Amino acid sequence: MKEIKLSKSVRAHGDELHVLELREPTGKDVRELGFPYTASGDAGVKMDAGVIAKYISRLAGVPPSSVDEMQPSDLNTISWEIVGFFLGNSAQDNS
Repeated sequence: MKEIKLSKSVRAHGDELHVLELREPTGKDVRELGFPYTASGDAGVKMDAGVIAKYISRLAGVPPSSVDEMQPSDLNTISWEIVGFFLGNSAQDNS
């Protein structure tokens, strides 16, 4: 589990959340949601915000409406954490 402190709380299931806990994705998650990024020709990574939003909802156990409330800076931090599950520490070094 990865804990991520939010800069601004969001509502989920009737509670105010200040921290999200992300579980690691499984093969089933990848099969159902796909990879949250594509590799570009210059060895870069392009994140897919739509797929990442689905991963946030699933891995943190929050509804999509909670993801919609998140601050862009929090979404960016969480996005790199999710991509890091797939690419290892090199992705998290970019955040």
